[in-house]
Amino acid sequence: MSEPMLVTGSYVVQKAHMLENSPLDMAIAGFEGAATRFSVDAISDAKTRASYMASIKRMSIQTQADVSAGKISAREGVEFCQEMRNRILLEHRKFTSAQGLAFAERKKKLPPTLQEILDRYAKRAEGIDYEKLTPEQKSKVHYTILESSGRDNASISRGTKQMKIMGKVGLVITAAFAAYEIFNADNKQKETARQGMIIGGGAVAGRLAGLGAGAICGPGALVCTVAIIIAGSIAGSIVGSMAADSLDEELEEFSKWNIL
Repeated sequence: MSEPMLVTGSYVVQKAHMLENSPLDMAIAGFEGAATRFSVDAISDAKTRASYMASIKRMSIQTQADVSAGKISAREGVEFCQEMRNRILLEHRKFTSAQGLAFAERKKKLPPTLQEILDRYAKRAEGIDYEKLTPEQKSKVHYTILESSGRDNASISRGTKQMKIMGKVGLVITAAFAAYEIFNADNKQKETARQGMIIGGGAVAGRLAGLGAGAICGPGALVCTVAIIIAGSIAGSIVGSMAADSLDEELEEFSKWNIL
């Protein structure tokens, strides 16, 4: 832990005052907590995206096999794929971070309806609404939708993969900051516990802030959501740092237990 900072100035009582917590230390603490929160979320969101893609691909392959075997019609296959893809999407959004969910909702607030999908592919193929197609044209649209039902959105998946890499880098940087503080501390076990309180406080507070971000910002409000999570993470890290400082004697005693 760094030495207290001496600040002089024109105070009301004209005395020198000691700041127990350096502004730099507070800034570093806030950075560590926020970086940890976003890094963990980025890695988790990448895993959730991979699970979503694997699920819709399995569903698509099975449905196409059932259509080919004559168990269901192509139209019934389209209806089933659309319903299942929407269910899979909504289920996976439950496990997505607040900022990831805001990004997803900005792209697609609600899953498209069956009619929207049919019209989209009909206009893409023939330039008219689905209901105006001939039976042969409708059948062609059905098979096109079936073939694409398990297809990946390449741009989103590339972005998710990049975020996963950035998340891992963020964890490395946070760990480097913590390791530096621990290495330069006189009592390394005590500083390890202190760093854990700072990083843990920021990560937990950021998570709690994210849970309420949707109600405050509304769906798809990415900038607002990120700002709330950052503010929560920084506040949590600073509180964790202050708590560690207030428990200085307890941490000193804890360090003698040789647990860490």
